[in-house]
Formats: sequence, C-alpha cells, structure tokens
Amino acid sequence: MFKGNASPSATVDFLKHKEIHESRIRSFCGASVSNLALGTYLGAMDEVTDQKVTLACVRAVEMGCNFFDSAINYRGQRAERSIGEAIRRLILSGKIKREELFISTKGGFVPYDGQPEKDIREFFETQYVKKNLARLSDLIADCHCMEPTFISDQIDRSRKNLGLETIDLYYLHNPETQLEELPERLFLENLERAFVALEQAVQDGKIMSYGLATWNGFRDEPTSQFSLQIEKCVQAAKKAATQMGIKEHHFKAIQLPLSLAMPEAALLKTQKFGSQMLAAIEAADALGIQVAVSAPLLQSRLCHGLPDFILNEFPKNWSQAHCALGFSTGFSAVDAAMVGMKSIDHVEHNLSILKEPCLNEDEVIKVVNSMLEKNK
Repeated sequence: MFKGNASPSATVDFLKHKEIHESRIRSFCGASVSNLALGTYLGAMDEVTDQKVTLACVRAVEMGCNFFDSAINYRGQRAERSIGEAIRRLILSGKIKREELFISTKGGFVPYDGQPEKDIREFFETQYVKKNLARLSDLIADCHCMEPTFISDQIDRSRKNLGLETIDLYYLHNPETQLEELPERLFLENLERAFVALEQAVQDGKIMSYGLATWNGFRDEPTSQFSLQIEKCVQAAKKAATQMGIKEHHFKAIQLPLSLAMPEAALLKTQKFGSQMLAAIEAADALGIQVAVSAPLLQSRLCHGLPDFILNEFPKNWSQAHCALGFSTGFSAVDAAMVGMKSIDHVEHNLSILKEPCLNEDEVIKVVNSMLEKNK
C-alpha cells in the first residue's frame, strides 16, 4: 500500500502546476483540492465499468483534478478498487505523488463483494456476526451498521481496496438510516461510539479526518424522523475526543446533495445554531465544518433542458453541465462538488471549467432569486 496522505504544500503545488484557476482551489481538511471531484457512485458491477472508472480517474488527474470520492458499497467495492488501480498507475507512472491526491470514502452500508448477494442478512451474519465484528441486531433497515468494530473493519477493507495506508477523509455513510429504527437519543449515543472508533483510526494513522455523508439528514426539517442536527453531531465528536483524551476532535466535513434541482441545503433553514435557524451549509460553516456536495448534475439530468431564465444568469460560453456545476460550487460555504464520471469525454468537458473563474456567491444568489421569482 502507498504511504502518506494529502499534504498542504504538495496539493497546492500540483493544482498550480496544472494551472487550475485560483478561485477553484479550495482548502479542505488540511489540503488543497480542486473544487470539482470525481465521484464513483453509479455503474454496473463488471470489469468494463471497472476499466472505465480507472481511465476516468487517470484522465481527471491529467486535467488537474486531485480529489476522488467513493464508498465501500459503491458497485460492490469495485468503485474503490477501480480508484485504487488508477492511483497505482498514476503514482508508478510519475503523473502524481500520493501527497498531491485527496481521497475520501465512506462506510456504513453493508457492502457486497464484487456481485450482489441474494440474502443480505445471511451475508452480514457470515461476514461479520460470526467473526465477532457485529451482532445481527446491529443491522439496521437490513442494510446499515454503525457498530464501532464494523466501522473499523470497513476502514481496513477500504484501505486495502484503495491501496492506501492512510485515507484522507472517511465518512459515516447516510447515518440517518439508523433513525428508521432508533430514537434520536440512542442514535446519538451510537454516533458517539462510532466517533470514538474513528478517532482511534486517526490515532492509528489509518485516516486523517472523518465526517458524515448524508442524503436527507441535514436537509430535512427538524421535525422529520430523519433529521440530523450538525450541532449535535459536533457535540458527539467533542465527547468522543474527551473519551480518547485528546483536545481536538477530527470531525471535519459533511457531504450532502446540492444542485439546481435540490437547493435545500443552501435555502431551507433546517439547522439549529444556538437560537438561530440556518441552512445546512450555513450551519456547517458557522461550526467550522467543511462541506462537499453530491449530485450536482442529478445523474446527468441537469446537463440539458435547463430553462432560459436560469441559463441567462450564467456565462454565455458555458454548457448546461457547466452551469449546474457552477451553481453547486458557487456558495462560499461549499468547498467541492462530487461529479460522477466514467466517460473520458465527460471528464474532459466537465473539468475544463477548472481553468475558468468560479461564480461568486452574489452571482449564485441571482440564480436563486430568478428561480424564486419564477415560482411565485
């Protein structure tokens, strides 16, 4: 496995060497990253897709992207393994150094191993319960587990898949899934236990920092069963750090959807912050938590068919995909957008915008206002 982790100096030097526009270089979890990252969620569980993802990662680095995002359950661990193969090729060919690349991945959903399993409960029992890594009662909604020994095992599997001794950022994946069966009080207790395991992984050099990657959790109204409050999660991280006898926790980032079609993270006041109600990305910013956003193209549905009243607010030479990406990355509290790409053509087109200035927040607010005006 390759040693090291993303470093501040190496990452910024890489991005400047690739002539990435300064407005698109973001400080994220102690490193500098391109504000567009290559995501690896969708795709068939086959060797053809494996190869496409690997080649897309290689081309992304050539285009100046130094940020890859995955999860152990994506394509039955194949997404991580495809990234791992790309990292191997890139480092051995001298196209990038380990210290120039930022890698995030996730754990929580029970992952297949290459191909789908017919009975996930039986698979979980064989792979984890019988090995004393979890109890059957730890399996929530027949798909999710946050037991510390399970999470520790998943980190080691992801490290092996990626071929890395140290993962830069490790997310608990859709932890709100646990709220299908657990009350908030018990959920927060379990979250704190999981955070202790993650703090231990930091101490062991297996990860550099950790976070929470969500779908609904931070965007739902506080009255929702699946609502997660960032402030309470930070409090759980502080308690975990105290248990570990360390001064500062390593809960550094959240991930959640934000796009022209799903703007709730920036617009809806779903998060309590003291006596205030803030939008999710505002609350994260106020609490010192960094933000990566997912689904900026809504699985390519925002690459075409955007109405003129939206397109008129963007540079005329931008494609519709660039407009959608520009919206998701234009908010000051957003550090990067995860863009799913397997086609070399898509990589080259989407990442070409890294050489151009990022929209500023005033320009993004004009887009928001045009959307709100149209919906009156």
